[in-house]
Amino acid sequence: LLTVQDAAQLLRLSVPTIYGLIHKGEIPVMKRSKRCYFSKVDLIEYLKAGKKKTLVELANEADTYLSNHKKRLNNGK
Repeated sequence: LLTVQDAAQLLRLSVPTIYGLIHKGEIPVMKRSKRCYFSKVDLIEYLKAGKKKTLVELANEADTYLSNHKKRLNNGK
């Protein structure tokens, strides 16, 4: 488990920013008494969730959605 200071260092944010994210409920945290702890795996997943998709990834998702949607429409006829 990581402390607030460890999490700030891992995410390259300031300690006050980490506390702000905790307060807003935007970052995965475990609280025990007055202390906050973080899972490194959870923080890495938190970072990945904010990843923007490339144009190629978006185009592939759109193609997949459209092909699945057309199949559903044709099966419903």
